[in-house]
Amino acid sequence: MTQAARLPLDEIRRRFFTDQPLPGHALPPAILHSWQRCRSLGLPTGGSSGERLEDAALRQRREANAGWLETARPALAGLYEQVAGHDLALVVADSQGLILDESGDIGFLDKAARLALAPGMDWSEAARGTNAIGTALAAADSILVRGAEHYLERNRALSCAASPLLGPQGQMLGVLDISGASRKLGETQLRALRAARGQIEALLLSEAARSGWRLSLHRDPRLLDSPAACQLVFDDDGRLLAANRAGLALCALEPGDWRPRHFAALFGQSLGHWLSRHGEALGALEIGAQQASARLRPPAAHHRAAPSPAAAPAHSAPALDGLAESLFATALKLLEADIPVLILGETGTGKDRLARALHSGGSRRGAPFVAVNCAAIPEGLIEAELFGYQSGAFTGASRQGSKGRLREADGGVLFLDEIGDMPLSLQARLLRVLQEREVTPLGGGPARRLDIRLICATHRDLRARVAEGTFRADLYYRLCHYPLTLPPLRERGDVAAIAQSMLDGMGAARRGIALSPALAQAIRGYRWPGNLRELANLLATLLALADDGATLSLEHLPAALRADMVSAGHAVADSALEQVLRRCGGNASAAARALGISRSTLYRRLANKV
Repeated sequence: MTQAARLPLDEIRRRFFTDQPLPGHALPPAILHSWQRCRSLGLPTGGSSGERLEDAALRQRREANAGWLETARPALAGLYEQVAGHDLALVVADSQGLILDESGDIGFLDKAARLALAPGMDWSEAARGTNAIGTALAAADSILVRGAEHYLERNRALSCAASPLLGPQGQMLGVLDISGASRKLGETQLRALRAARGQIEALLLSEAARSGWRLSLHRDPRLLDSPAACQLVFDDDGRLLAANRAGLALCALEPGDWRPRHFAALFGQSLGHWLSRHGEALGALEIGAQQASARLRPPAAHHRAAPSPAAAPAHSAPALDGLAESLFATALKLLEADIPVLILGETGTGKDRLARALHSGGSRRGAPFVAVNCAAIPEGLIEAELFGYQSGAFTGASRQGSKGRLREADGGVLFLDEIGDMPLSLQARLLRVLQEREVTPLGGGPARRLDIRLICATHRDLRARVAEGTFRADLYYRLCHYPLTLPPLRERGDVAAIAQSMLDGMGAARRGIALSPALAQAIRGYRWPGNLRELANLLATLLALADDGATLSLEHLPAALRADMVSAGHAVADSALEQVLRRCGGNASAAARALGISRSTLYRRLANKV
């Protein structure tokens, strides 16, 4: 890098805004182009915080994006695990740059809210100048914006990485963003965002491929099933239905510029001609002057359909595993009797799934379900978020005020996740609301009657928190009528059977994808510290990368996880060996016969443990 490129950013900004020439490479090209766009719009560098979208309008925007958000959930959960505990925030915005959701460490979320980096705020370039969310959308590419690279002075305390998400027809769906303090973020987070984006886009393309012929192309036939391969989906007549990023490039399509394409025009032969010569076997296609290996897969409808499950009864929890289902009936009776439901369990055990299943299976299934993560909202904002506020109640308050999440849940179900992390100062007010069944917004105004059914969840030991004075005893006894504990995944029986059931629920059965015996055994032996969430994230990733008809094996796992699983499997096997040896009174010959192995194998296994 040249000496000129090392100019301080403040000096670069001064030269830019006073129309002085900048040295070459003074700024990354994407940042310079964004500054130029912002200045052409007449955007002042002072900027303003802007107005937050009203709650009802924000709900509508979330509903409009619900399809891809649901598909993205496993990848977002994996991203959240990477930012948790690092003073960072994970932000999801729509295709217009409006923030839909935000999660992360409370300390940083509080700072982010003061900079208007919060749900309901517009972070497009036109509203917020150069920033990762808006600039990623404008450039249709991943970007890292550090400190004073932001166009607005008020945002220079931030560093943000963002990656735009494309739908299966190249349409812009939204943006994934990780934000943090100016020196806490870099290429590591950008790589994580790109990986998550790839996972989500692969899942979306797989959904589109269920109704079309999926063509995979790559110069190396070993990489036809990899994310690097070009993927195109055609209908029976050879018209292009969907494509991944490499496929868009092959078809000379820019993001957001979908135009008709046909198999014959792209490859000089009809889809039917290709099928008559190759069927589903490996073949070759000319792409420009180069030849690529190619494989065509039929639509899911061409596979033998899996037997459809019997219709679930009205009051059931079809999305839950067996042990969660066993708690479902008890929890539903409590909820229908207007008794608070308290769900306990380690992180990732599926407490939120059980809560949503209770809402779907209860008499209020058509009424609102409002979920609030008490650990994800900054302490300075949670009171306003829960109880609402009048116009002008505090600095930065919306002019229209806010009804609050409690009133949003009126007539329906309120789910307070991570209730054990609710600030002590708010617990008394929540208790009063639960007792009096009415809520008064911040800033005064009349009390409003409430009709809500309550579900709470936490991974904390509430009794211990009561003893140490961080959770009110009176609120504990108000909530803890009949606590229900979701056991960790390792205590739920055959984890491999649960994994296959989850895979089938994700569409694996329709695509003929199953677990190999070796992988099933490794899944049984692993302790799954992240519980169902960790397992779901892994399975969704494996499914996104797998071809139809594949048998998932240990080789499909990420290297680090494969090593951990194999190690755990050896530990389980060694433990079983020791138990059999003890039962046989230390008689090696009898133990070897019981295990079905030779005595020399038994001795070797024992020696390897030393």
